[in-house]
Amino acid sequence: MKRIALLVTTLLLVACQKDQKGYTITADASGFENGTAVYVNAISQSNRPIIIDSTVIQEGKFQITLPAPESNDFNYLTFKNLQGNVLFLAENNPIEMTIFKDSMRSSIIKGGAENQLFFTYLSALKKYNKEKTELDTQLHIASKLGETEKTSTIAAQKQELIEQEKQFRKDLVNKNVNSLVSVMAITDLLKLKALSAEEARQKFTAINDTIKSSRLGKNLNLIINNTMTASMQKKTDIGYEAQDFSAPTPDGKLLSLKESMGKITIIDFWASWCRPCRMENPNVVKLYKKYHDKGLNIIGVSLDKKQQAWTKAIVDDKLDWYHVSNLQFWQEPIAKAYGVRSIPATFILDEKGNIIAKNLRGPALENKISELLEEKSL
Repeated sequence: MKRIALLVTTLLLVACQKDQKGYTITADASGFENGTAVYVNAISQSNRPIIIDSTVIQEGKFQITLPAPESNDFNYLTFKNLQGNVLFLAENNPIEMTIFKDSMRSSIIKGGAENQLFFTYLSALKKYNKEKTELDTQLHIASKLGETEKTSTIAAQKQELIEQEKQFRKDLVNKNVNSLVSVMAITDLLKLKALSAEEARQKFTAINDTIKSSRLGKNLNLIINNTMTASMQKKTDIGYEAQDFSAPTPDGKLLSLKESMGKITIIDFWASWCRPCRMENPNVVKLYKKYHDKGLNIIGVSLDKKQQAWTKAIVDDKLDWYHVSNLQFWQEPIAKAYGVRSIPATFILDEKGNIIAKNLRGPALENKISELLEEKSL
């Protein structure tokens, strides 16, 4: 019976140990004074540093056991009355450190897979930066000496090195999809414009939800969204070619922007429920009647939700031009593609489909159309 009881106790202890989650940092910190306080710092979701635990250095060493991290993120060590910190990734694996008091960023950290990948990434970037700095020095000297051929050669070498660095980051992301380090690499690639926002979005989508919901994951998602919005807005700036689109007409047929073009075309974003839009409609009707025979076309894109409300407003306001809508309210894909966040909104296109003015109303809109079509008739 005693043997059975002992076996059960042992099994329970093993089971409990397996259930326990946490990790221990063991550090060699020679050169530090005895009693030096060590603080373990985390970064909150609001990007504020918080101290989560502390210990002291004794005989050039310290050890501290921490609970399993709630989310993947960086932590860092700081030391009382000393400048600098030691960065590491919080993960549920033991971490060994060799900390250099006079050069904390050169400290050696050995941990689990995430820390290994992070410091491999960091080491590679340091190597690339060192090589680029050396080439910059050579480039400066060659340029000063007027050595044109050598300057071109060094510039080409530097560009090749930059491309190698970008490819290194991309390969790391592709090989380590569910890693916080990949989130860092995607963020870097996006900032370097080595990835488009759409490419970054695709890579971010492949990452697991735990990493996505981390502080760095949320930050990357925000950067992607902001970049896509900025890119979208730029495409609808004056001077850019208007994006073509197709959507259902009131009778259910598909109509594209290209099929609706005139010498001058107005894309008019509106809705039956939009009071300012309805107030502006009489001005647009007057404008259309006056200039349609001279080459003015209008295509209305409605942000309505209900077919009946949309078609009734077209009849009531006598809007005798082209109309399309997906009846998706603010989720209207055409409005989203054109970065429309408020209505009424207008884009004026020339006969080639280039945006030449936008968001004009009343007299300003009429003056612009008059100016453009009078020029066409000369």
